[in-house]
Amino acid sequence: MLLYQISGGDKPTQDVVTQLRKYCPILGYLHFFAQDGSSAHERFADNIDGTFDTRSTATSFDSQTLTPVWGDFVLKAYGKTVSLDTLIEEQGFTVASEMAIKLLSWAENAGRSLQARLLDDNTTNNAEQTNGLKRLVALATATDATRTLTAGGENGLQVLTGNDNTARKSQQALVENLKNLVANVGGANCLLMDFALLSRLSTVASDICQIKMSEFGTQIGEFVGVPVVPLWNKFDGSPIMPWTETVGTSADCGSVYAFRSDTKAHLTAMTTKVGLKVYPMQLVTDKYQHLIQFQMGLGTLSSQCIGRLAGIRLG
Repeated sequence: MLLYQISGGDKPTQDVVTQLRKYCPILGYLHFFAQDGSSAHERFADNIDGTFDTRSTATSFDSQTLTPVWGDFVLKAYGKTVSLDTLIEEQGFTVASEMAIKLLSWAENAGRSLQARLLDDNTTNNAEQTNGLKRLVALATATDATRTLTAGGENGLQVLTGNDNTARKSQQALVENLKNLVANVGGANCLLMDFALLSRLSTVASDICQIKMSEFGTQIGEFVGVPVVPLWNKFDGSPIMPWTETVGTSADCGSVYAFRSDTKAHLTAMTTKVGLKVYPMQLVTDKYQHLIQFQMGLGTLSSQCIGRLAGIRLG
């Protein structure tokens, strides 16, 4: 299930959720499961090394011990208290309409913030956070090096513009590496990349990569049929996916992340049965307030559902 399918149907909640879906398009592809409790212990879907053996009449198949593998999810609280001063009311403004405008404005930039958090949050750095996709990929790579692929040679892949042989080879190498990334997670249903890379890719490989308008009127990409979420800047103007990663001697590299998600399978997130909730407005001392809150714990329930392509450079 997607977050909007779990969250309540009241207008303030739906307005905020819709705005979040517009400015945090990852929410259109990341599936949640809702249940009671503050944590969950769920079974992996693909932990069995399933193989077909062969045998003759006088022999038996080898036996295989099935030992379940589990994934752990711990809820972390995300939200904000949005306030409106009572002075606004005394000045003749309508509290309900002003608060509705304020909620939408908050949710636009909160969507950008949530998109960054779904990538960057790290329980090790802050126990109040869930692990974001970058941290989950790093943990997976520590036990399975194939979770992180590196484009090009030891110093990364510089993707050039132009039509000469050198430029075309670099462009073809990028396309092949991205196709490998999609396959590396068992068929990704979402790619995440900086908008500058999506723009370059849609220019040099326009037959298999396009930029379209989403149902919310924002730009979204598609690469060989896989949705591409462009990572815009945060509210403060800093990039969500900076071009400052180091590969070999190159310190101007960026990455692309991929995931496969389903409800309680692959990359998935636990939440409560109320999803995101905007609590009714109330007067607290000299402020009208809405509490906006949802709880989330991100994790994986299969061994090859997330991946990263590192070492991309824009020449």
